[in-house]
Amino acid sequence: MITFTIKYNETENKAELKETGSMLDLKNLIIKNLKLDSQYIDLDFKIERPIRGLGKMNLEKGILPRTMDNFPFNRYNLEGKDIICVPILVKDYQPQVQAKNGNPQSIYTPPTMKNNGPKEYKNIATYNLDSTDDFPAL
Repeated sequence: MITFTIKYNETENKAELKETGSMLDLKNLIIKNLKLDSQYIDLDFKIERPIRGLGKMNLEKGILPRTMDNFPFNRYNLEGKDIICVPILVKDYQPQVQAKNGNPQSIYTPPTMKNNGPKEYKNIATYNLDSTDDFPAL
């Protein structure tokens, strides 16, 4: 279990999450528990030194980049640690953008090129298989 101490408006709350959770789960839990009027928050980590682990991602002091929201906690070296963080309210940001077809993976589709049908390529040999210049004896 990973323990997060959330400091907000001179109060401290504790949240324990499993290693299978993600930073986005933590952010949603903070929004729910503190009854914030924002749909999204940033987290400012107040740690003295970076938390590093061999083959793991680093957790640095300061605001966590939003691109790290979906990574599970087991990709960091956070097992059994107590981490202090401060939520920062964010306006006009949605963490998961849905595409028109409802698939979040296909938000951008590049324009397609016009297909004029398959092109035929002719392989014209520029060498002679019987030549000792092109293929010397071993």
